[in-house]
Amino acid sequence: MSTLSSLSAVADWRSWAVFRRNMLVFARHWRTAVIPPAMEPVIFFLAFGLGFSGFIEDFTYRGIDLNYATYISAGLIAYTGFGTPYYEALYSAYFRMFYQKTWDGILATQVELPNVVWGEILWAAARGTVNISIVALTVAVFGALGLVDVRPQFLVFMPFLGFIAGCAFASFALIFTAIVPAIDHMNYPVFLIGWPLGLVSNTFFPVEPENPTLAALMELNPIYHLAECARGLLVLGDPGSHLLGLLGSSVLWLVPSTLLAVRLTRRRVLGD
Repeated sequence: MSTLSSLSAVADWRSWAVFRRNMLVFARHWRTAVIPPAMEPVIFFLAFGLGFSGFIEDFTYRGIDLNYATYISAGLIAYTGFGTPYYEALYSAYFRMFYQKTWDGILATQVELPNVVWGEILWAAARGTVNISIVALTVAVFGALGLVDVRPQFLVFMPFLGFIAGCAFASFALIFTAIVPAIDHMNYPVFLIGWPLGLVSNTFFPVEPENPTLAALMELNPIYHLAECARGLLVLGDPGSHLLGLLGSSVLWLVPSTLLAVRLTRRRVLGD
């Protein structure tokens, strides 16, 4: 299948059929699938945002005095937008591919491999929007209690921004899903890539590298732009240039990652 066909499969009804299949399975046990992972960023907010805010002095963010709880509230939205689709495309997709043989059953129909890959990407990104919505609701509650100073009307945009970036994170994760020999090897993309990326992207603390090479790498990081875009909207009502940065960096991740994921998955599943 050509490069164009692999990318255009996102608009194919068969890709959305795979998405719908995952959604229907998820709907059967949504309580256990949503509550535990969605509570992780909420607990992080309680532990770090409210716990550390009493020990960390206010600092200036784009000319505005900001407390740490407000700073990290946007960061946790970005962390959730990255972590949920990334780990969904790692672990859950791997189980469907390797243990449950769900992909084999789907491929026995008229669905083709790029449709399966895109279905997993779209579903992982959708899972991210669900968890972001829970975090955004939590931030709104703490905002109403006066614990964070945010503009609540912009919280409704967070799931949409997270979905855009979530597609890029999921496609990147599917590369590892296609190449790891066993589930235990998922520790490598989780702890050597996922955790470092999630921490050094202006989520929990500001990172401003002076080295031009590192600064350029930050500009290519969708997590960084998602965090700064969310923070700009919630604090100032203006995402600034980070909205374009988020869109551009997400496309730069999504296109090559998807093509590579399709190629590697074809080799893993079909032996081509």
